[in-house]
Amino acid sequence: MGKNYYELLGVSVDSNAQKIKQAYRNLQKKYHPDVAGQEGHEYTLKLNEAYKVLMRGNLRKEYDASIGETRGNYSSSGLGRTSSWNGPLRPQGLFVDENACIGCRECVHHASSTFIFDEALGCARVKLQYGDDEQKIEVSVDSCPVNCIHWVEKEELPVLEFLIQPQPKEGFGIFGGGWERPANVFMAAKSFNKQTYNENHGRNSRASTVEEEETPAQAKARADASRKINMEAASGLFSRFWQWQNKPFWGEKVE
Repeated sequence: MGKNYYELLGVSVDSNAQKIKQAYRNLQKKYHPDVAGQEGHEYTLKLNEAYKVLMRGNLRKEYDASIGETRGNYSSSGLGRTSSWNGPLRPQGLFVDENACIGCRECVHHASSTFIFDEALGCARVKLQYGDDEQKIEVSVDSCPVNCIHWVEKEELPVLEFLIQPQPKEGFGIFGGGWERPANVFMAAKSFNKQTYNENHGRNSRASTVEEEETPAQAKARADASRKINMEAASGLFSRFWQWQNKPFWGEKVE
């Protein structure tokens, strides 16, 4: 029993709700007490515990942090998990609008080190910025039949890549929650950035009244504390953002 919840269910850290649910059901049948006896009973109790945690977004995030997994961790910018970069950062990066992707795999075929196909979601995404040479990348972008691959400013990538990831939607009673994400990820990112700016601007305005009286050491301490608060605030903003279910850009549900 010295396994974490993912190992117990036999799924990867990045598995979606559907994979977790299927693995849970299969193991419950295999280790049902009528089949596996008392040992099976004890095992199913652990399965129930793992399933309860991994199927709830907030509990799963806390559990991931407790075991040191990277899913749901925040990057140095305080935002969600993003694609990695091959070499130095450049002004722009690639972003796949997974809502528009039809799963043709053309981008993966032409630039397999840059793009990856997500079998669970049936769409492509960027795994490594500039993982291939510029010619292969250009061909992969031009080959997309629905133009769902976009060049965006590097500062925009973390928010876009976080928002496009399906988020668990909490269910009520017998009604399953499923998954959801904004129907228009670019409008969602713009709204999120606006909210972040307003909150940060409010804090900065309040702090400006005391800056003139600070010593250099006090100013440095305040700046360090402010960065930490901003990172924590970004995490909270992501959580609150998913509650805006009446916004015009909202509505697509991923089962």
